Amino acid sequence: FFNYCVKHDIVQVTVPIAVEFVKESFGFDFYNTTSRFQTVLRRPLLILFEFEEFGNYKKTHQRGSTTKIPLVYETVYREFVDHVNLMPIGLKTRERKIWSFTKYLEYLESTGILTLSQIEYNTVHEYIASLDGFAPATVRVIKTNLREAYDWMYGKKYVRFSGRQMFPVIRKDPRNKLLSHYSKEEIRQLVSCIDTETAAGKCVYAIICLLTYLGMRAGDVIALKFRDIDWDKGVISYSQQKTGNPLTLPLLDEVKFPLLDYIRNGRHESADPEYIFVTLYAPYTKYSCTSSVFRMVEKCMRTAGIDYEGRHHGPHSLRHSLAANMLAENVPISAISNIMGHSSTKTTEVYLTVDETHLKEISLEVPNA
Repeated sequence: FFNYCVKHDIVQVTVPIAVEFVKESFGFDFYNTTSRFQTVLRRPLLILFEFEEFGNYKKTHQRGSTTKIPLVYETVYREFVDHVNLMPIGLKTRERKIWSFTKYLEYLESTGILTLSQIEYNTVHEYIASLDGFAPATVRVIKTNLREAYDWMYGKKYVRFSGRQMFPVIRKDPRNKLLSHYSKEEIRQLVSCIDTETAAGKCVYAIICLLTYLGMRAGDVIALKFRDIDWDKGVISYSQQKTGNPLTLPLLDEVKFPLLDYIRNGRHESADPEYIFVTLYAPYTKYSCTSSVFRMVEKCMRTAGIDYEGRHHGPHSLRHSLAANMLAENVPISAISNIMGHSSTKTTEVYLTVDETHLKEISLEVPNA
């Protein structure tokens, strides 16, 4: 690949360049390997882009399910791949978009639809109905990707309707839902079940304390840097990953001492020295995503014997729990909003849905029949 870049005077490596390199040099589709040999050839490039994007990389890259590009749709497939490669998105997101499109093209061919002009509204809905074996979250991703693909095809005049017409985007009021939360006793069980005698336990304990006592988002926890903590003033100040807005929180003793214990006795030397939390296993880099935090919380809940059936049980549920429990103790909405880092108290009002005491106070009496 290095020689290919030198030969073509390429000074900035991108995924589209790697796609073209694989196609030109080895004759297969970067996004759709069909043999173990092709997967092995592609692996160094995946490592390169993963390391560039996340600062680390997977030890293995499974080939996954193989999709065959229908010959009648090969041209539109290639055009769509070129379109996706121009998007400012990560490698995995590109792969998901292309995979969704490819599976749909396979479906079209299997049902005898050999030109895009034959597609009707019911064609798409019948395809979605055929996905009953997939998890609901996966189906939502596929629908989103198909909506974007149809918008692109409609813009190219390949189809007669857009993705927005096929799958209208319905904006929901975020307050029209019940949030999962846990009582103070359940939170106490969660925190007390962690073994803080091990290095891994010290890391998990510090992370759980930030989630439960300060209500931090998981993305903010793994992005926390040493410069964000003012030990003398007793505050944590950082820019929120979700909004970019600055937030300052008190460095409570329940957070301060677990952090110090982890930093002094549990944290490994890392290639990312500015980040507080690093992975539990070599090469000890910063966390690239929040899935590890989710697994930590889920494992702790199981260990603590907390029954979470029917409730969300990830890190965000701990954030919800802090807000709901403060509201139950008559902490003003404005104060809770400040701690949560919300730009408006309207966002915080969603926690009224889990506060039975205050809901009863504002409920209307049913008139006599």
